[in-house]
Amino acid sequence: MPLPERYAREVPKMVKIWEPAGYFDAQSRIWLAQSEARHELYGKPTAEQLKEIRAALALNPEDVDALNEAKGHETNKLLRKVQGKLSPEAGNFIHLGNTSSDVLDTSLSLQIIESLGVIKSDFDKLGESLASLALKHRGTLQVARTHTQHGIPQTFGRQVLGWYEEVQRGIERTARAKQTISFGKTSGEVGTNVFIEPEVEELALSKLGLKPDSAPTQIISRDRHAEVVALMAVNGTTLARIATNIRLLGSTDIGEVREPFDPETQQGSSAMPHKRNTELTERVVGLNRRIRSTVGEELDAAITWLERDISHSSTERLTLPDLFGCLSYIAKLTTFVTDGLVVNADTMLKNMDKTHGSIYSSRLLNALLETGQISRTEAYELVKGLSQTAMDTETPLLKLASDNPTIAKLLKPDQLPELFDPGFYLRNIDVAFKRAGLIFSKDKK
Repeated sequence: MPLPERYAREVPKMVKIWEPAGYFDAQSRIWLAQSEARHELYGKPTAEQLKEIRAALALNPEDVDALNEAKGHETNKLLRKVQGKLSPEAGNFIHLGNTSSDVLDTSLSLQIIESLGVIKSDFDKLGESLASLALKHRGTLQVARTHTQHGIPQTFGRQVLGWYEEVQRGIERTARAKQTISFGKTSGEVGTNVFIEPEVEELALSKLGLKPDSAPTQIISRDRHAEVVALMAVNGTTLARIATNIRLLGSTDIGEVREPFDPETQQGSSAMPHKRNTELTERVVGLNRRIRSTVGEELDAAITWLERDISHSSTERLTLPDLFGCLSYIAKLTTFVTDGLVVNADTMLKNMDKTHGSIYSSRLLNALLETGQISRTEAYELVKGLSQTAMDTETPLLKLASDNPTIAKLLKPDQLPELFDPGFYLRNIDVAFKRAGLIFSKDKK
């Protein structure tokens, strides 16, 4: 498959689907299903002939090597290879009434369905990893950031929960993609069932777990493939978002998490020995660019001329193996990172004080508003000014608020410390965990 060996070796199941042996095996399955359907419907081929056909369709490595040479018409080469092992009478049942696209497009659906199964398994494992990480750090205090600026207190587990839920939606997208592509086409020239009875097509495809494409041309319409590619590109974006957040949190200046790093075998830099680069998550982001590029390729492939042209065929030999290979690899890589993620809870707690209490400004603002003795604009400008002073002068906001005469008139001295308690911001933190199904209410069995 086109994926470089460095990455391909990490996704052997995906490689098996798209390597030449898997490619030609999927095509052979179409002819076998048609032969079985004709045998059941008409008694021809006979049971003995069907046995011979099944044996002839089993390709050995030498067969695959010969077929994989980029010369001549590959479907005819495969057909002659198989028919050469059969008597003329039995061999004539192979490809009876078919066009090449019947075999190539239907087998492509099978390859994509198998690939989606691998992706689902990869995303299931990542979901389990993230669920465990979210629950472990459900109460680990961390400042939430918007525009990379400190917002309000949350927990690291709550942040991870957002990643977990997006992965769950990725699993749903994979199921939708399978529904979209679970169609075949063995209706012959331009899809009009001239030489292949509809009942043969329907029975053969059912044996493969497929339904007939309702109104195909010479090929299965590529809008199906484009939709699958687009859905998987969204899944790649999910992985890149998780990786990007880990990269940000792992920067030296934030230092709240760290990728798995083996000091015995890894080097962050050939010139700077102290570095521990976020190389794994950077790789996830980089390979996602390849995944994203496949969307444009397949959208172009969907624009075929009239009943067909062959412009889609050459690009799909790269687009689809690359898409699924890269996606499976970065899903596994992301799981490796989250399984071994080093979480620096002490640093998270320390970082919460970088704004000198200004992250509690919203609660101070609301406390002032609740007195009913000050307008929102006046209260907002007051708290904003104090917060900016706190950060600029590195003075605790609590002290500045305590010394402010306006606040002293509106709030009792013992009220102020309570407004700077991070626990207040976590009072409903479990709502999202319950909605995600990771924890349950006390009254739920």
